[in-house]
Amino acid sequence: MTSPYDLFKTDPGIETEGLTLDYGDFQIRIARAGGANRGFVRALEARLKPYRRQLQTETLDEQVAERILREVYADHVILGWQGVSDAAGKPIAFTRDNVLELLSDLPELFRDLQDQAGRIALFRAKELEDAKGNSATRSAGS
Repeated sequence: MTSPYDLFKTDPGIETEGLTLDYGDFQIRIARAGGANRGFVRALEARLKPYRRQLQTETLDEQVAERILREVYADHVILGWQGVSDAAGKPIAFTRDNVLELLSDLPELFRDLQDQAGRIALFRAKELEDAKGNSATRSAGS
């Protein structure tokens, strides 16, 4: 029998320390966008505060909202990467500016990272416990 704890209890350590999404030739380490990652929540609230009225009236420019979200993800969700390279195959160092550029250049990657960072299942304590003994790496799309 499955209890609510099995379905909804997350591991706060993993939510903030992150887990690795394996995209095959490259990996990206992410924290949860929300939950125990209070830095993300506080930063997003602070960055959106000047736009509160536009949010309420649903008039916030989509490009402004995307830019703010990319910046908050670069600061509080995307924790590192390995094997990430540019279109020519040249390795890209993990820096805030490079994260922002990658997310801007590859909006579909950004959407996937948003989806993964918001998935409670990736950060659920029971699933993490069940996965012990296996690799700590999670594959993208799981």
